[in-house]
Amino acid sequence: MENEMPVFKSFLREQLVVQKQIHDALKNHEYEKAEKLMEEMIERTQQNIEDN
Repeated sequence: MENEMPVFKSFLREQLVVQKQIHDALKNHEYEKAEKLMEEMIERTQQNIEDN
């Protein structure tokens, strides 16, 4: 399990960056940008799940 921790932390960092981008897009009423970011995040997450 300890071997997986750096990978998991890296995943969490990436998720946090995207979540902040989505938050900013929503605050600025950039709904299409927020939707695109969300779709990309979901796709990357799904791919990561399937890879493991």
